[in-house]
Amino acid sequence: MQKRDGVQLLKYLLKEKCIVIRERTPVEIILYSVFLYLCRLSLRDVAMAIRTFIKRSRTAIWKWSQKFGSVLENKIADKMPDIVVIDETSLQIGDMNFWFWFVIDPENRKVVFFMISRSRTNIACKNLIHKIWRMYGKLPSIAITDGGPWYLILKRYGIHREIVSGGIRNYVERVIETIKDRTRVFDNYFPSKRWKIRHVHLWFSIYIFYYNWIRSHQSLSIHHFEYKIVTEKLKNF
Repeated sequence: MQKRDGVQLLKYLLKEKCIVIRERTPVEIILYSVFLYLCRLSLRDVAMAIRTFIKRSRTAIWKWSQKFGSVLENKIADKMPDIVVIDETSLQIGDMNFWFWFVIDPENRKVVFFMISRSRTNIACKNLIHKIWRMYGKLPSIAITDGGPWYLILKRYGIHREIVSGGIRNYVERVIETIKDRTRVFDNYFPSKRWKIRHVHLWFSIYIFYYNWIRSHQSLSIHHFEYKIVTEKLKNF
């Protein structure tokens, strides 16, 4: 899927799910507003940017992004690859600390799944596996991870674990850092003073769809030697 196809798919999904049917604002302006927000502008800045075309509040823009996320939360990627990189990182939002789990296709750098949890344990990893299965109907054959003991549970589900330090994982950590960098200007207390995990989950859904299908970025030069080794192991698995 190319960038144009990603935008067209988004417009189709929004109309199919009746997200924009009752909106007074044209879908093109809604898309433009949300993309500006995903490109690091604050809600207030986006409201100022579209004022030339139409006057809308930052509350309206925030609601658009949440509606988009509800449509895209199960459509961030098209398939689950046989080989994935799984990594987790802590992220503080407001006064709370959470763990964000990312499942990434090392061949094309797409984020194929993500999960938010309050802990980094075997139970959290088990929950990750079950959610992957429910979304894609299959599990990866090989998972490249760090040495975290919570990944030992992968073997129980027939997933071969490859512990790799550096190389491929370094590139994946750059992907995660790119996503985390955007959250530093995330309006996590707007419009409700009471932060809710659902708000952030929906925000991540649309941002990762945007990251996978629309965002322009430099190509990723994966360590082909490492990837070839893992691929050969998959053939013999």
